[in-house]
Amino acid sequence: MKAALRIFQIAICALVVISLAACSAGPEFKFKYESDAALGTLLEAAPAYPAASFIVFSDPHIYDPNLGTEGKAFEDYLADDRKLLRESAEILEAAVASIKNEKASFVLVPGDLTKDGERSSHELAASYLEQLEAGGKQVYVVPGNHDIRNGHSFRYIGDRAERVPNITPAEFTQIYNEFGYKEALYRDSASLSYVAEPQAGLWLLALDSCRYAENIEDEAPITDGKFSAATLQWIEEMLGKAAREKKAVMVMLHHGIVEHYVGQEKNYGEYILDDFPAVSRLLAAYNVRLAFSGHYHAQDITLARWPETNKFVFDIETGSLVTYPAPYRIVNIDTSQKAAVLTKHIESIGSHPADFQEYARAYVQSGIEGIATRAIMGYKVDRAEAEKLAQQVAQAFVAHYAGDEKLPPGQEAMQASGLSMPGRVVVNFRKDLVIGVWHDLPPPDNNITIDLQTGNWQ
Repeated sequence: MKAALRIFQIAICALVVISLAACSAGPEFKFKYESDAALGTLLEAAPAYPAASFIVFSDPHIYDPNLGTEGKAFEDYLADDRKLLRESAEILEAAVASIKNEKASFVLVPGDLTKDGERSSHELAASYLEQLEAGGKQVYVVPGNHDIRNGHSFRYIGDRAERVPNITPAEFTQIYNEFGYKEALYRDSASLSYVAEPQAGLWLLALDSCRYAENIEDEAPITDGKFSAATLQWIEEMLGKAAREKKAVMVMLHHGIVEHYVGQEKNYGEYILDDFPAVSRLLAAYNVRLAFSGHYHAQDITLARWPETNKFVFDIETGSLVTYPAPYRIVNIDTSQKAAVLTKHIESIGSHPADFQEYARAYVQSGIEGIATRAIMGYKVDRAEAEKLAQQVAQAFVAHYAGDEKLPPGQEAMQASGLSMPGRVVVNFRKDLVIGVWHDLPPPDNNITIDLQTGNWQ
């Protein structure tokens, strides 16, 4: 995920009013629950969630080190990214070791298993997931936007980047057959979505929200996520089946189903589903209380509620293992219908046994600062001013990645005093974004106990 890359790369100098193509909606999909009275009656009572304990980690972005981790080409890639790719295998190894020791029955991984869909990276990721299953924890995965038909699957040799094999959707299900697809009760013929039952009485709706079918060889993959009409129909069919069989349902997918800060759709809409209001409302209507997402590399939980119907759903977004603070979540659901969510972090890896958290934070902070500085200078802002603004941008995004962000008392989100005219233009046009990132929407992001009956928390 390169959310920070575009912070100031939108055309700030375009000061005229333009029509936004993103505002145009596609064909409206009609859901059964909206007009079927008998179905509405069925959905009035939500099935109870059974007791369950599980782990969530997301976006490991593992990169096979045999594809090259030295030389100008690789360093150039890292300069425009802020993921800990060189350390990705070490981080996943540490995560697997920690998760093995947790008391949990299964593990969810909401996509972006690899850097850029390299076949060898997928095979490496699968080898680590096999270790979790060998330790007694069933693993369930879905693809992320980086994983399938990625036209930027490269190896790096000196100052050259050379294409290496990526994988197809069919190959994804083969490589990860043991991690959800083999256990699937139902499969969607139009995507890699499936239904599994990791705990008796609990259905996992593992949804493929990616647009890899539209990817073009030798070009960057599509970041945006959406469901086809066929997949939406399948999703509602599975939700209806679960309701009739009195199965509680939770969802896993790569893209978010709600905005995680004010202005996210406007600024980074590719990190949440197209038509997310309709999809989140659909899930809530069928009494899905918990949706686990990734993609944005931020540790964030946001609630969507519809008071008029007493329906709600929590989008529990988990940060990336290769982005500070390298989190994973432990979720415990008990029979009193309370879901306790606890956050832990990777504290040590082989190359950084004592200072990994400090190293990871400094890495992402400096990486965003460098990217933002170069972008801001593109708008005729001098380097000193650009670096000052970039530090403020980086501070906001690093806080958001960690979760439970709060602007320090007395500090402005972006300071415009003393800036040149170009600097003030940048602040005026992007300040709302930075303010939105700092404004954490409820509920808490890291450690929380959710009442699955009422949507309240503590």
